[in-house]
Amino acid sequence: MDIPVFFIILWVLILPGDFSDLGHVKSFLNRNKRFLKKKYRPIYHITAPEGWISNPTGFTYYKRQYHIFFQYHPYDGAWDHVSWGHAVSDNLIDWIHIPTALMPKDHYDRHGCLAGCALVHKNLLTLFYTGNVLSGYESFQTQNVAISDDGIFFQKYLFNPIIRESPSEIGEFRNPKVWRSRNIWYMIVGTTSRERNGQLVLYTSRDMFNWVLNGTLVNSYGDMGNMWENPDLFELDGYHVLIISVQGIEADGWKFLNVYQTGYILGHFNYAKNQFDDMEVSIATFNQLDYGHDFYTVKTMRANDGRRLLIGWLGMWESDFIESAFGWASMLTMVRELRINKNGRILMKPIEEIIQLREELIENAWYKPGEFFQAESQSFELLVNSTSVFSDVELIFEWKFGRFSIGYFAEHGYISVDRGGIDGVRKAYWSPVDHVHLRIFVDSSSIEVFCGDGDVVFSSRIYPSNICVRIAGYSEVHIMQYKLRRSIGFDKNLSRQVNNNLINSYIY
Repeated sequence: MDIPVFFIILWVLILPGDFSDLGHVKSFLNRNKRFLKKKYRPIYHITAPEGWISNPTGFTYYKRQYHIFFQYHPYDGAWDHVSWGHAVSDNLIDWIHIPTALMPKDHYDRHGCLAGCALVHKNLLTLFYTGNVLSGYESFQTQNVAISDDGIFFQKYLFNPIIRESPSEIGEFRNPKVWRSRNIWYMIVGTTSRERNGQLVLYTSRDMFNWVLNGTLVNSYGDMGNMWENPDLFELDGYHVLIISVQGIEADGWKFLNVYQTGYILGHFNYAKNQFDDMEVSIATFNQLDYGHDFYTVKTMRANDGRRLLIGWLGMWESDFIESAFGWASMLTMVRELRINKNGRILMKPIEEIIQLREELIENAWYKPGEFFQAESQSFELLVNSTSVFSDVELIFEWKFGRFSIGYFAEHGYISVDRGGIDGVRKAYWSPVDHVHLRIFVDSSSIEVFCGDGDVVFSSRIYPSNICVRIAGYSEVHIMQYKLRRSIGFDKNLSRQVNNNLINSYIY
């Protein structure tokens, strides 16, 4: 694969120096030529072209393309002063990396452009983000905006920051979510109260640039951690859904076993009062979105057909990213669709377009406990069905130095995954009615397990070699295995167009 020239220009623009610094350019070219050959690199999940990826920062539709933005540190596989990476797609499956949308180079964001949101207004693609500035051991965070008329190049607002400090005067103040209802713009921002509890504050605006503090939207009751970040608020199936990512929740039985948690609360937002009518945010009402080891922070959008789509970070802080030794780290989840069932719980399943990834049907057979088969690819999908809900079902993925098991235990009414080690087990209550149905996606170093109609989801990182799948439990199961194709890369035609724009803007 040829490396587009725009990456060379972008490299020069980002780093100190000029075109005579050919060492940087040559190094950049060599690293990107290895993009598709990186060890443990997935082929249908978004990763950074090079370096670190974490939180999705924006998700929207603009000029007939889906746009996903993400926190991105391009220089090595570790967190540092992050930019906004950017990928686009026509179909939510095939993603193309295009130039970095935001870089930390101004006085108000010089130590990082943190997550926020993306929206379209007056045919302009607008990004709201948090600027991060470090001073000693303290972090000073402000809210800012950048605008594009082509979806590729973004201009930061001349009068940034648009919000200069937290109302609590505590540095933790980030990740604006912005939307409009009638003629009023609303912004919620995650922060920490003076009592060191998580909270969300609400701002309103007439013009999207001048904001007035409306007050505290929701507070922690004391059991919901010390910081809420990456808030999202949207309407779905008759409810207002509030999603927050929480730092500092203590484990509660099977729940909240990860370092940090992402979950949701349902309620009703009253626009006349600018507050929720009936929302309590506590561990009693906070529901995990995903029960796996590696799932944190999400962005959602409403598609043109009305579906609510979600993408998240398939990673977790304080994890061992083995792939960082190879110059890259972490990935995003597949795009998922959200619905709310009759019991007021969110269902999360893969989008229907995912079947476009299927390249070849490899397996289509019944298996008894004790039998096994070989996974014929590093990237594949399994459809698993058992005709009985009264017998245990278990699949064990085995490789030379590890294993990952998925088990449904009928008598106890739960499903679990186990990747080994002292913190390897994750569980969730699940009682299917008619039959046990699992949909499992493996992509080199990740596994996503969807139970039933998306009633329970597990997302975890694994580092297998050749996988053998063994059937355990007490139930015979029918398994279909699909080999999945590559869907992440670079588009040469788009690259040529972007390259010309970059050269012209650099020269003139």
